[in-house]
Amino acid sequence: PWISRCKWILLPATASPVMRMRLQGGQLALLLLLCGLQTPTGHAEVTIKVDFDLAPDSFDDQYQGCSKQVMEELSQGDYFTEEIDAHKHYFRVWHKAHLTWLSREKALPKNMTDTHAVALLVYTSNSQVRSDFATAMASAARSPQQYKRSFHFKYLHYYLTSAIQLLRTQLSTKSHTLCYEVHHGMKDIHFVANVGDTVRFGQFISTSLLREEAQKLGRKTLFTIFSCLGAPVQDFSLQKEVLIPPYELFEVVNTSYHPNGNWLQLQSTGNLSIYNCQLLKASSEKCIPTPIVIASLYFLATVIISSKSRV
Repeated sequence: PWISRCKWILLPATASPVMRMRLQGGQLALLLLLCGLQTPTGHAEVTIKVDFDLAPDSFDDQYQGCSKQVMEELSQGDYFTEEIDAHKHYFRVWHKAHLTWLSREKALPKNMTDTHAVALLVYTSNSQVRSDFATAMASAARSPQQYKRSFHFKYLHYYLTSAIQLLRTQLSTKSHTLCYEVHHGMKDIHFVANVGDTVRFGQFISTSLLREEAQKLGRKTLFTIFSCLGAPVQDFSLQKEVLIPPYELFEVVNTSYHPNGNWLQLQSTGNLSIYNCQLLKASSEKCIPTPIVIASLYFLATVIISSKSRV
């Protein structure tokens, strides 16, 4: 449904080439990752006036203070099996990424596991996984119940988030820079925003350290992003990439609009997460009976005992 909605905003060639609209929360993240991948034939380019918000419907957990517990829960539960069952060809992608990682024989940062490395390879190497993940990310946090019931990327989300954090921890111990100027290109969509807007993509955004590489992916809108929460993942990708987490906040500090393409410059301003440790909260709910259930069981037990005593 999201992809068809993206197609809907692309006007026929006979219509006006410019359209302005406001997008509700959560739709912006999908537009960036899904519509930017579409190249429909017989359509004119459009300019979309976006109400650049904080993507409130996106799942943005940072797992602060509970990362080890979440990893244990994921290893003991059926989360990975559920993700495989929910997505066609998903197991094949993970298996291929695992073999690729084993063939590289590279050392891992402290506390980082092979699963972290394979998760990064799965995300950076497969466009279908990125597309499906983006769709889920954009609407998974409308409620805790929806996250628990319908978000079938709990395993991948945790390991991507944790991998970024662990890579940054390693860099900090080596006195490396922790901020990066990176670029992200979009095709077919002229993106419009205002200087001073606060932006949170609400997605994991693959960005390039090389401007020309980002322009190959799309010239209609080019983001130049100064990220201070992303991490370089070139050891797990074919490109010189920095992966930006969904919870990083940016301010639009500069813009330039031209017929051949728009340019927006974003500056990191911190982070924002609505959820934290949600996987543990969701897993604990299934084990704790409600007070009314406990009372009912107690009443039933009392009745049974009373009946037996009369006999």
